[in-house]
Amino acid sequence: MSAIFDTASVEWQPVRPEVTEGVFGKPLLDDKIKVVLTRVVPNGKFRPHRDKYSHVFYFLSGEGTVTVGGQPSVARAGVVARVDAGETHAYENTGGE
Repeated sequence: MSAIFDTASVEWQPVRPEVTEGVFGKPLLDDKIKVVLTRVVPNGKFRPHRDKYSHVFYFLSGEGTVTVGGQPSVARAGVVARVDAGETHAYENTGGE
C-alpha cells in the first residue's frame, strides 16, 4: 500500500536478537522489497551471519566496521555495502553515537 509518513511515527524494535546486540529497526516496507531504518548503539553489533536474500546497507552517520565476505571495511556516513544472498556479513558500531 502506498503511503507518506514521518519515520517518527514508527516505533524502534529490536532486530533479530538471536544474532544482534544493541540493534534496533523501524520497518518501513516489508513486501517484495524490505526496507528497515536501523540504529546501532555504541558497541552494538550484528554478528556474522548469512541470509537467503541480498541487501544493501547505507550508513548515515557514526563509525564502525562492516564485513562482507570476510573483508572488513570502515563504516561511516556515505558508505554503501552490497551483500549478495548467502554471503557472510556483519557490522559493529565502534564509535560513540
